[in-house]
Amino acid sequence: MHINRQITIDAPIDQVWDVLGHRYDQVDRWASSVSHSAPSAVGQPLDGAPVAGRVCQTELGPFKESIFEYDENKNVLAYRASGSKMPFFVKDLRNRWSLNKVDDTRTEVDMAMSAELAFPFNLIMSLPMKTQFARVLDFAIEELKHYVETGNPHPRKVQADLAARAA
Repeated sequence: MHINRQITIDAPIDQVWDVLGHRYDQVDRWASSVSHSAPSAVGQPLDGAPVAGRVCQTELGPFKESIFEYDENKNVLAYRASGSKMPFFVKDLRNRWSLNKVDDTRTEVDMAMSAELAFPFNLIMSLPMKTQFARVLDFAIEELKHYVETGNPHPRKVQADLAARAA
């Protein structure tokens, strides 16, 4: 299963890359699906990468992410994610971000998620899983745009943080 999203952010590429690449482990500052994130204590960072990965606390419990592609010059970052509460039939989950300069004040962000689902669940669960993943990705890319352009978390992130503190 593959899901691709693309958005143009009204900010220079270096500003967007700072959030996605340099501050990769701080996704909890802008993504409503992540209540807390921290650098992974496992593994060595790839050449140029700030960390080897991150651990994210989500509604589905903790997710461990490990960076397997990082290119500072091409503004590309890709990681593999796993979580103890992820459905057993999800065999591999990856996400890849790539940035392209539109001009000095705009950046095109491409996000490509792929998930390998075990047979026969790939036939049965593909559509519901794709729908669920697509919603999370739509929120994430919209929240990234808002955060980079305004310097503030998206209202959805603010609400998610308030709800997490109240719980």
